[in-house]
Amino acid sequence: MTVNYREVIKENCDKHSPVKWWPKFAFHYTNLTNAVPILSCGKLYSRISAEALGLMANDNASRQVIDMTQTGADAFVRFYFRPLTPTQYHNEGFKHPALRYDGDMNANVPVPIFLLFDLEKLLSTPGVKFSEGPQSGHGSKPCDSIKEFAQFEFKKIYSTGRSENVEELKRYRHAEILYPGEFEIDSCIKWVLCRNNVERITLLNYLKEENMNAYQKYLEKIKICREDLFEKNGLFVSECQYHSGLISVSFSESFNKAKYTRRMMLKNQVTTLGPIRGRLELMWPDVKSGYNSTAKEVAIDYEKTKPIQFRNIPEVPSAKSIKIRFFVEESPMCFIEQPLGETELIK
Repeated sequence: MTVNYREVIKENCDKHSPVKWWPKFAFHYTNLTNAVPILSCGKLYSRISAEALGLMANDNASRQVIDMTQTGADAFVRFYFRPLTPTQYHNEGFKHPALRYDGDMNANVPVPIFLLFDLEKLLSTPGVKFSEGPQSGHGSKPCDSIKEFAQFEFKKIYSTGRSENVEELKRYRHAEILYPGEFEIDSCIKWVLCRNNVERITLLNYLKEENMNAYQKYLEKIKICREDLFEKNGLFVSECQYHSGLISVSFSESFNKAKYTRRMMLKNQVTTLGPIRGRLELMWPDVKSGYNSTAKEVAIDYEKTKPIQFRNIPEVPSAKSIKIRFFVEESPMCFIEQPLGETELIK
């Protein structure tokens, strides 16, 4: 019986995926610092091309995983069939350096952004290949026919939860889609998804500064996805506000973060976690002199992270708005612009 990609995708939605919407999309997972130039130029590049062009600000994966990846795969743009991969589990959100996977500082995606693509259109694009497992290690065989695609073990690829066959499922959950060289995202992009509204506004504000045309182009596609996409097991900003000379920055303190922290402290034989450094940068964009910018630093307790308040923020009578950027160990975590005298964020 002849099948096509649409029929297989529909069957996966109906029968093989606990999360019914996953099989409709291909997922590209990256950090905020990579997402901005991707949206600005409208292209996804292979690792080789991105490094040659100086476009990769964040590696997204540990150096060990990168080094194990087949050299040939580095010449392809890479997508996953699903989110919540084992790699994402270890690098999503700012992770304390003592907790990172195999002690690798690159295993860190402080502000994760998902680009979602129409899977049927992507698979139908000339040159696309796909594999039932990852390209790291010895690599899975790349395929390019509907017949091969229809034979994939999709119940394992889209599986959720724990299993006795942990290593086997890790491989299936890393099933990939490959496109050579560079990929025009407008060919089939559907959504750009963020963890919360603060990170959505942060992406929009950085994109607006980088490329106003791209900001306007993708504004309606940049959304929040609260379920079935993010682990929420690292440190991230949940709220940032300015009011009457005071700035308050709050952090997510989820059960998943506490559980991951305990697990990795035990695994890495760490008994205490030293403080990490936060930095607040302020700018009044419509004021040309006198109050161009200012910065404040603070120590953050990673395990029991409490809201931080910055007091005695200068009042600038002629300013109409204030730009607030917050960093953790040089990683941008939050960027909001707020009208002075109002509470609504500019986005």
